[in-house]
Amino acid sequence: MKDIFLIRHAEAPYKSSIPDPNRPLSTRGRQQAVDLALLVGDFGIEEIHTSPYERCLHTIAPLSEILGVKPCEVHDLRERAFTEYHVEDWPETWRTAWMDPDFSFRDGESGREAQERMFIAIESIVTSSTARTLAISSHGNVIALLLQHIDTTYTFEHACAIRNPDVFRVTFDGKKLRWDRNFKLDALKAISTAFGAYPGTV
Repeated sequence: MKDIFLIRHAEAPYKSSIPDPNRPLSTRGRQQAVDLALLVGDFGIEEIHTSPYERCLHTIAPLSEILGVKPCEVHDLRERAFTEYHVEDWPETWRTAWMDPDFSFRDGESGREAQERMFIAIESIVTSSTARTLAISSHGNVIALLLQHIDTTYTFEHACAIRNPDVFRVTFDGKKLRWDRNFKLDALKAISTAFGAYPGTV
């Protein structure tokens, strides 16, 4: 049995002037990353894999330093690409995108495409790894899509409740990924930020 801790990045407010891969953590987000490392540092994590986006790299950096484990960047752990253009009503767009897995803008990914990419990436990591406990730093939308894929009880309401940062436990028995619905890191409430309906904006 393997334990996979999916880590959603710390606070990184959306700014249209900054390309999505380059969005940095806020001052609060940098402190959240330090606090997060202290919370999960004793989980027995042996490997760290991360989205190459700046906010994920900086979220996982304090944990990497504490554990002495170098993160492995995996391009397919990146966030879902919605569109490079401004969208007026993100909450409604987010709801539409969740309810219709084939919805996409002309320059973006559908939920189905992002979900499949994320699932294949996670499955490849865990099946090729010899570690028993791994941390994977990624993004709210693709983490939610992954959890929905492996567990049909994961809902839109669950997705809207994801915070910055957040941690989810998934297990792998050699054949199947399973979401541990009972895992809760209560101490996260004191350090994390809630951002409403659309988790991809931060």
